[in-house]
Amino acid sequence: MYRNFCCRSVGMVVLAGLILVVGCGKKLPPMSPVSGKVTVDGQALTAGQVALIPDTGIPTQESAKDQSPTAGLSAGPIGSDGTYKIFTAGKEGAPAGKYRVTVTPSMMPSADPKTPPAVGFDRSFSDPRNTKLKIEVPSGSYDLKLTK
Repeated sequence: MYRNFCCRSVGMVVLAGLILVVGCGKKLPPMSPVSGKVTVDGQALTAGQVALIPDTGIPTQESAKDQSPTAGLSAGPIGSDGTYKIFTAGKEGAPAGKYRVTVTPSMMPSADPKTPPAVGFDRSFSDPRNTKLKIEVPSGSYDLKLTK
């Protein structure tokens, strides 16, 4: 009898713990599909990553400590044909809102370790503070046109 009581008690504690862990997960806001094509002076960019940064101001290191992310990073890889698709917390799409967009080139080592690798486009597109790329989700078009 004692053994049955212990087994049931342990089972109930484990079950209650699982319910709490599963039930307390952070709920994501609704996602809208975000995809498009990245070009540099009209030619497809064939590798890299696109990231969306909420356009509510770029946090400093101090202010970032006080903020908790609502949905996580929204980003996606650029394919060999220049197309990309955004994912947030493992789900396709991004929450509604206004975003700054950064494009990061794929990391290719340079022949000279003292020289940074060639990017192929204006480096300001990789900087969240200086990028000129902005989108609003949901919207009809997410094609990104970069310049050298």
